[in-house]
Amino acid sequence: MVGIVVACLPVAILMTLFLLPLWSWIEATYAIESVGHSGPADWCFWLDYGVLVAISITAVLVRRRKSKLAAPVD
Repeated sequence: MVGIVVACLPVAILMTLFLLPLWSWIEATYAIESVGHSGPADWCFWLDYGVLVAISITAVLVRRRKSKLAAPVD
C-alpha cells in the first residue's frame, strides 16, 4: 500500500497539469480560486492525489478479494 501512495505522487502532479483546462473552467464557472499565476492551486493537486490513491487502493483490494474467492478450496 505504501508503494501505491508513493507511486501516485508523480502521476497526480502530471494529472493536475493536464487537467488545467478543467481547473480554469471550474474557476470561471463557480468562482472557486483554482488557477493562479504559477499553475493550479494546491487543492487541485490534493484532490487528484486523493482520487488516485482511493481508486488504486480500491482496485488492489478488489483484486485481492477476487483472487481469494477464485482460489480452489482443499
